Amino acid sequence: MQKLLTYKNGLRVVVDTMPGVKTVSSGIWVGVGSGKETPDINGLSHFTEHMIFKGTDKLSAYDIANKFESMGAHVNAFTSKAATCYYVKSIDEYFGKCFDTLAHIFFDSKFDDKELNKERKVILEEINMVEDSPEDICYDLLAKCLYGDTAIGQTILGSIDNVKRFKSTDVKNFINRFYCANQMVISFAGNINEDQVDALVKKHVLPKLNTNIDDSKETKKITVKRNHVERIKDFEQSNIVLSFPSIEFDNELSSTQNVLNAIMGGGMSSRLFQTIREKMGLAYSVYTSPSAHLYNGSFNVVLNISPENTDKALQAVMSEIKKVVTGDIKKAEVDRAKVQLKSSLIYSRENVQSVMIAGGRMMLGANKQYDINDRIKMIDSVTLTGVNKFAKDIFTDSAMCSSYVGKAYKADFSKLLLCR
Repeated sequence: MQKLLTYKNGLRVVVDTMPGVKTVSSGIWVGVGSGKETPDINGLSHFTEHMIFKGTDKLSAYDIANKFESMGAHVNAFTSKAATCYYVKSIDEYFGKCFDTLAHIFFDSKFDDKELNKERKVILEEINMVEDSPEDICYDLLAKCLYGDTAIGQTILGSIDNVKRFKSTDVKNFINRFYCANQMVISFAGNINEDQVDALVKKHVLPKLNTNIDDSKETKKITVKRNHVERIKDFEQSNIVLSFPSIEFDNELSSTQNVLNAIMGGGMSSRLFQTIREKMGLAYSVYTSPSAHLYNGSFNVVLNISPENTDKALQAVMSEIKKVVTGDIKKAEVDRAKVQLKSSLIYSRENVQSVMIAGGRMMLGANKQYDINDRIKMIDSVTLTGVNKFAKDIFTDSAMCSSYVGKAYKADFSKLLLCR
């Protein structure tokens, strides 16, 4: 059972005790990502994430890596549009020392100019790597297509020009503004209890925590209009994403959407996989993937295909979408999808890092505790009628967006992409 600890400065700490394991995952979450950035600082959340690991007054970048690895720990971080998370996974014997070190670099990184300039080059290489990844380009184009010039339409990595000019003062000012107690959650999962966690937080976090108030908000609900974007580039395969505006994070219909996702493209038995890959042989990879932000969301169909198959593959996708819009989904498909989703939830309970991430993301995004039993009940409550209605509601021509990355093709998206 997950426990919640709250402190006077607004910090929330979730603790998921798992006595049957011998590991612990600890994550420090901050409610800032590219979705809160203005154009002039786009990429600074990700830049800051990198710099946290580049040294303190006590530890060099090598010392940090060596200290964690000497304890057999895995430490890393990630930035999304909504959050930045710094986390470490270790055996329970070392979890206290690991969290001490994680808190130390989180609060005491010095952002040395020499280290900053070296890491700037690394991030520029990361941006360049995206140019060799058609799927990454496709998703970045899609975000722009869906959300335009708003903050969540921006890339997480930011522009090359921005990364080239960021200075240590920019990072320090960014942390002072956004790394605040009211926008932070610390999540623990594994062979620990709330008393151990409370002691660690009081020792390593509360004395150094920024008590400023961050009242900034992610982009509010956006009205999406039909649009298509593309990048013609000489890749061997082409990537296509078709996207339909859908529900936001932790919406009451999330389980219904997840069932539809499993039916349409969530696995090898899904409709799109069976039709486009198994029966027609048009794609190696085809799947669906919902994406949820705090106030916006989308339901996406992803294709990796040869350019000459663009026309046939798109027609096949739209044929399957037209079927579900007319209420074609069967009870057996819904029942199978519900079993798949419940099994996936239960499997995730065997991984302390998955549990830590689920708890931290839910508390940060919805200010709620993550309860697997509630999630299972929500899946059980999904009905055939509800899934058919959800499909009919989201698969609309007027708000459909699409992105294409690859070689030139012979197809007309405006004529092919019709749901009804």
